[in-house]
Amino acid sequence: METKKVLHIAPENTAGVPYNVKKMQSDFGMPARLITFYKIPFDFPEDICLNLPLPRSKVAMKWREFKQSNLQNKIKTEQIDKWTHLPYFAPKNAAEKGYMKLRENRNKPKFLKALDEVDAENFDIIHFDGGIDFFQDSHLAKAFKMKGKKLVNCYFGDDLRTRGIVREMDEISDLNLTFEYDHTLRHPNINFLFFPFDSSAIEYISDEDYWASPADGKLRIIHSPTQRIIKGTPEIIAAIEEVKKHRDIEFILVEDTPRDELLKIKRTCHIAIDQIGNRGGTGYGINSLETLSMGLPTITDMNCGMDTWLPENPFIVADKDSLAEKIIDLIDMKEYRKDKRDASRGWVEKYHSYASVFEKLKEYYIKSGIL
Repeated sequence: METKKVLHIAPENTAGVPYNVKKMQSDFGMPARLITFYKIPFDFPEDICLNLPLPRSKVAMKWREFKQSNLQNKIKTEQIDKWTHLPYFAPKNAAEKGYMKLRENRNKPKFLKALDEVDAENFDIIHFDGGIDFFQDSHLAKAFKMKGKKLVNCYFGDDLRTRGIVREMDEISDLNLTFEYDHTLRHPNINFLFFPFDSSAIEYISDEDYWASPADGKLRIIHSPTQRIIKGTPEIIAAIEEVKKHRDIEFILVEDTPRDELLKIKRTCHIAIDQIGNRGGTGYGINSLETLSMGLPTITDMNCGMDTWLPENPFIVADKDSLAEKIIDLIDMKEYRKDKRDASRGWVEKYHSYASVFEKLKEYYIKSGIL
């Protein structure tokens, strides 16, 4: 089979996943590059990051909050099913359209230079991560399509769930991919893919170290949110306070910490909590895969049947009402904790390894005529 080259074009390296996909493809003989527009405030590796100015002014933030609020109000007033609603993206008015065009024109020279540097015309498959072109009118994607390139729209979370799909991009794509289970309930033609994760870079905590009695006798429970509201941190703190009334524990809340340092802290803990609150998505991310790869029993909240669909998963599933009880169960029932710990790393390797994900992606490529 002829070697195909893949170019990823992404607004940002969301949780490091676009970079991992690029690396996975390159490792398995499918040369890939990644161009990102914005630098995210986390220390994930980048390929070519344009580091464009991201609109974070108070006005820009208020505008995004306003649009999110409008969507939620629409769901309520029009009795839309929040799990199956598929929004479409378009500028809401002339002012927003003009602002987006102004920003596009300002950043265009830097983007076009990056395309020249990677020799974009020499790629066979173009992944538009986030399902969006650099240009409002999607003319780059259309030009690639006219030249016989295969187009893939790949979604990561709120890009499809809240912002919505770009109709023109959806119409010309050869394949739609998502790393979020709830997207499969919204989009009639999208394929779920486990995001690739290299667990070999994470050291497993030995039984000797994990079961050693803490110096102060307290089990350490860690929660490391990127955004408190999204991860349900207030509800988690409330549950922890309830547990502290009955058990002697130490709660470790880690925020705004370099990843290497965070991994060291995780290795000193016994239980991890990812997120609580039914805010959409699969229910876990890189944070959980790190703790599972270490052998930490990991608690999270899963939505719309994900916990029963997800094959043989090792998660302890909880919501805000059951979280305190689930934590106490893990503290008191050592065999239960051991079972979850024993199943954790093997599950990550089975479903999220580069080899496993690449085979599934190749299957989707073949089915859609890309290979």
